[in-house]
Amino acid sequence: MSRLIKIVIFMLSAMITNSAWAQYTSENGWFEVDVINDCDGGCSGTTVRGCENLQIIIRMTPSAPCDCFSTCASGCDFDYLGDNSFPILPDPEQFTYDQAGNYRLQVLFPQPDGPDFINIEVNNKPAPDFDIYSCSNTALQVNIQDNQYDNYIINFGDGSPEVIVPFGAPDTEHQYATTAQRTISVRGLDDNSADNCSSTTNAVIPLNTIPPSAFDSLVSLDAGSLALYYDLQPDIRHRLEISVNGEPFTTFNPLLDADAVGDTIRSLDMENNSYCFRVISFDPCQGFNIIANTSPVICNVLFDVALEDNVNVLNWSTTTPTNDFEFVRTGGGTVLSRPGLTGDTFDDTDIDCNEDYCYTLTANFPDGSIARSLERCGTSFRTIPPQAVDDLTVSVNDTNIELSWPENTVENIASWQILRGTNPGNLGSLATTGEVSFIDQGLNTGEVSYCYRVDATDECGNTNTSGVVACSMLLTGSIAPDNTVSLFWNDYEGWQNGISNYIIEKSYLNGDAPDLTSTVSELQETDNNNNQQVIIYRVQAIAADRSLTPAYSNTLMLIKSNNIYYPNAFTPDGNNLNDTFTVNGRFIEQYELRIFNRWGEEIFFSDRPEIAWDGTLDGKSVQYGAYAFKVEIVDQAGREITETGTVLLMRR
Repeated sequence: MSRLIKIVIFMLSAMITNSAWAQYTSENGWFEVDVINDCDGGCSGTTVRGCENLQIIIRMTPSAPCDCFSTCASGCDFDYLGDNSFPILPDPEQFTYDQAGNYRLQVLFPQPDGPDFINIEVNNKPAPDFDIYSCSNTALQVNIQDNQYDNYIINFGDGSPEVIVPFGAPDTEHQYATTAQRTISVRGLDDNSADNCSSTTNAVIPLNTIPPSAFDSLVSLDAGSLALYYDLQPDIRHRLEISVNGEPFTTFNPLLDADAVGDTIRSLDMENNSYCFRVISFDPCQGFNIIANTSPVICNVLFDVALEDNVNVLNWSTTTPTNDFEFVRTGGGTVLSRPGLTGDTFDDTDIDCNEDYCYTLTANFPDGSIARSLERCGTSFRTIPPQAVDDLTVSVNDTNIELSWPENTVENIASWQILRGTNPGNLGSLATTGEVSFIDQGLNTGEVSYCYRVDATDECGNTNTSGVVACSMLLTGSIAPDNTVSLFWNDYEGWQNGISNYIIEKSYLNGDAPDLTSTVSELQETDNNNNQQVIIYRVQAIAADRSLTPAYSNTLMLIKSNNIYYPNAFTPDGNNLNDTFTVNGRFIEQYELRIFNRWGEEIFFSDRPEIAWDGTLDGKSVQYGAYAFKVEIVDQAGREITETGTVLLMRR
């Protein structure tokens, strides 16, 4: 071995000697094993113990056959893992065990001496878990949850000496001088083992005063259980207390888990009882019964839904003071949310009958927590009949009658039943429709007044049969020879607020005339328009409620007399008195007059009344006597009038 190597070995030996490492002696006593990160000289024995990444240094003892690193002529072989692999390393006296396991380290000396052994145990225990609990006045407790090690080393992170705590020891208290943040570390240490295991660290801020914790929410799960969700302050010891129906609080859970997010509370009577909870923050350094702070109280919501006729009534109560509620409703094909409710009841009328609805109620508390009730479900119903059809418009249109009525904006109407009759007190079923109008076709509207009632049936099957009976207006009338017109019609009674007035529409065959008005169901007038033979009337009823459409009567046509007349004799003697024969009348549109002799021969024809027969044939006077005539007339009304007879021609 060169001088340089000897110097290195000497320096290494000096370092080992000065570092107070523990010495583990081999079975033959020929070599020792030192462990880096040892337990300050407290470890000894024939088995080296430690955690993963255990670093060892091998050195020879005085009783060794030779020094493997200096005096053994052919050197030594090292089997670190006990698998007879004998690797060649640059620094064979150093080795790191980076995996857990039990190993048998072998140093093979030159012959004839042979091998020497030492056992090495390497574990992979994780760093120990621990909790920190704050106390008042900047003190705290360390609670070690781990059970894998014989001892635990606590470093409080403030420069104070580390504390070794044996397994099973009570929580360790420590007093800090200030509220500055500290990092606490804990590592495990087995007896007679190297102090090389990893540490767990937690940061903490020492507190002067322990703050209160809070609840996030309370959710009712079923008739016998609820879920509590916490908002706990970190590093604080808590217990849960309960009060039933206003009784004093008692301990329900003496020690909440430090990391608790929520708990399920069972064996309750959620239908009838009020349950209130609070979280007590206590000082573990002073004892369980020393209350440091108290959370706001949270209570369940007693909630019920009573399904009544056309309304779902929500009722609720809670012991915790609040006046801010909201419910969520599902069912009916929609989800409805109603926030901002006050009081302790709400009538939900925005419902459809025969629908399944479910409700949950949430109480919003001033501290930001909420309590959600049990879900309540039921099927809505309605027995109240829908609004009656009290405004029904019946209008005649030729041989049809058109019905219309306002749409129901309150209830959902499934159908409308149309009833008809010629007597208001005797109506029979006619048709069913889903619209707010109906046309009754092919009726004798000019001679019969038809009466109707419309019954509404809602989606719940309720029918209102108390609607108004409305009859069509049947307009009748006559005209006297002096052109006096008399009109009559039945009162229109289809609107609950009645009529305003009647408008009588008037027209001629070839033009309109001014409308007439009346407040009663009759009218008289004189029409002296000698150019118009046919007068057409129709009555329009105007509702007092102007949002309703008018009702119309049938159309009535009155025809003035055409006053057809003619003489039975004439004297064509040139004295300008009764010299000609013609047929006269009013409102004549077409005219044909024929004169025949006794043998049936036509001797005269005229197509205008003003062209009269003067008693001649081909310019010569005919003999006196009786002559036959035939006149064919079409008047303005389109009526065809045929008159026949004889006229006596007389001469003086």
